Amino acid sequence: MKIKLLTYLLILTLSNVNLSVADDCNKFDKLSKEYAKCTAELIKEKTSEKYKEGKKKFNKLNLKDKLIKFKDSKSHKEFMEKLKNEN
Repeated sequence: MKIKLLTYLLILTLSNVNLSVADDCNKFDKLSKEYAKCTAELIKEKTSEKYKEGKKKFNKLNLKDKLIKFKDSKSHKEFMEKLKNEN
């Protein structure tokens, strides 16, 4: 559970989250609640897209399998042999 939480936080901090405001929101007054709602929705959409991209990249790394192999190995040499045999 902790590993998942840390990885999600890592993905969110390392991903380049673009928080720019689109032109559609510029039609509202910047102090209105419609403008705030519009920008919040854009930010939510962009962060969810970046999160999905980061999650796909993270899943390709197979860190869970490597962590299990690391825990099961008795030494560093054995761990490296397991990784070489995998490839």
